[in-house]
Amino acid sequence: MQFTSLTYALLLGITLLACVRLRGEKRVLALIAASLTFYGAYRIMFLGLLGISAAVDFLVGRALGQEQRPGHRRGLLGLSVVVNLGILGYFKYTNFFADVVRTGLGLSGGGELINVILPPGISFYTFQTMSYTIDVYRGRLEPAQSFSRFLLYVSFFPQLIAGPIERAGRLLPQFDRLVERGRLFTVGLMPGLQLILWGLFKKVVIADHLSSVVESVYDSPTQADFWSAWVASYAFGVQIYCDFSAYSEIARGSALLFGVRLVRNFDLPFVSRSPTDFWRRWHISLSAWFRDYVYIPLGGNRLGPYRTLANVFVTMLLSGLWHGAGSTFVLWGAYQGLLLISHTALSRLPNWQSLMARFGALRKPVCWFATWQLISLGWPIFRARDLEQTGSLISVMLNPLGALTPPNLPETGILGWIALFLAASILEERYRLLGAISRNRSLAISVYIALAVISLTLGVQETQRFIYFQF
Repeated sequence: MQFTSLTYALLLGITLLACVRLRGEKRVLALIAASLTFYGAYRIMFLGLLGISAAVDFLVGRALGQEQRPGHRRGLLGLSVVVNLGILGYFKYTNFFADVVRTGLGLSGGGELINVILPPGISFYTFQTMSYTIDVYRGRLEPAQSFSRFLLYVSFFPQLIAGPIERAGRLLPQFDRLVERGRLFTVGLMPGLQLILWGLFKKVVIADHLSSVVESVYDSPTQADFWSAWVASYAFGVQIYCDFSAYSEIARGSALLFGVRLVRNFDLPFVSRSPTDFWRRWHISLSAWFRDYVYIPLGGNRLGPYRTLANVFVTMLLSGLWHGAGSTFVLWGAYQGLLLISHTALSRLPNWQSLMARFGALRKPVCWFATWQLISLGWPIFRARDLEQTGSLISVMLNPLGALTPPNLPETGILGWIALFLAASILEERYRLLGAISRNRSLAISVYIALAVISLTLGVQETQRFIYFQF
C-alpha cells in the first residue's frame, strides 16, 4: 500500500475518524487494526513475522525486568538478538549467499537455487524491536506492561515500512498519552497535513521525475560519458533524498494527525560541509541506531585514535550491509567509512585548522563543494547493479579529459534544476523558510494548496515505489 495511493488516504482517514470517536485503549486497538491491515495488504503471511518479533521482544523485556542474574540476562538478550537477526538474515541475505554458492559451484542456467521474498520494512522493525530489548537490558527503559501498546510500537503503520527507526522510550509514552487524552487533536492537524503535502510534492514531482534521468544512464552504463555520469549521480542523490525524506515526512505527518511525534530523519544533508556533517543529517534515526548499538559498544572514541577510526569503519561497513546483501552495498559502506575516517584523521592534524583558515571566506563553500563531490562519487556504488557497472561509471567520472567536452543541452538543463534545488536547501538552512511559512496560517494554507495542485498536475501519473522499500 503506497503512501501516494488513494487506498492509503482512505485508510488514514477512516483510522483518524475512528480514533476521534473512540476513547482510551480502543484507540490503540484501532491503530493496531489499521497497522495490520496496512502491512497485511502486502502479504498476509508477513504478519506472522511481525507478530513473532513483537511477541519475542515483549516477553524478553518482561523477563529482563524480573531477572537479576547477569548470565541469565545476557542469555535473554542473546535470544532476542538471535531471533531478530535470524529473521532478518534469512529473508534478506539468503538469496545473496545462494548466488555466491551458485557462482562458486560454477552453476549457470536452470533458474535460481532459492528465491526468498523480502518482507517490506523488515530491516526497520527488527532494528526497532532490538533497540527496545537492549535498552531494557541496559536498565535505561522499564519493560512494557501492555502487549497491545508494544505491538503498536512495533507495527505503527506510518513508520513501519521505512522508518524513522523509533525508540520505545520515545514512542511508548506517546501511546500512553494517546489513551489518556480526551480530544484527539487540536494542534497536530494542520502541521500533519502540511508534512504530508510536502512529502507528496517531493515524491511525485521531484523524485519520480528524476527517476527517468537516472535510469537512462544506469540502463546503459557503458555508453555514459563524463557529463552524463556525473549528472546521473547528482540526479540520483537528489532523487533518493527527495524519495526517502518524502516517505519520512508523510510518515511524520500521518503520525502527527494522531498526536504522535516521530523523529526527524533528515536535516538538509546537501548543505553538509564534511562527510561527518553529512551523516549527522542523513537518515538520522539509522545513524543514531548504529552509533548507540554498534559504534559505542565497540569502544567508540574511548580506546585511542586508531581504535576510534577502526570502529567508525566497521560501523559504516555494517551500515552498508544493512542496506542490502550485495558486494555493491558492502563497498558503498566501506567507501563511506573511508570518507569518515579520512575526515576525522585530517581534522586532527596540527596544521589542519590553519590550512583551512587560508581559504578565508571561501572556506565554507570549498568544504561544501568538496563534500558534495565526494558523496556524489559514492552514489554509483549504491545505485549500480553490480561491481562491473560501478567500475564503468566511476572510471568515466574520474577521467578529467571527459570534462573538456561540454555537456549537451538536456544535461545542462538538469544541472540547472539541481543547482536550483541546492540553492533552495542552502536558503532553507539559513532562513528556515518552511518554518516561517508554517507560522503564518494564511500563507501556509495558500502555499500547501499550491503544492497539492502542482503535485496533481505535474506529478508522475504512475508513481514509483519508494526506493527504501527494498531495504
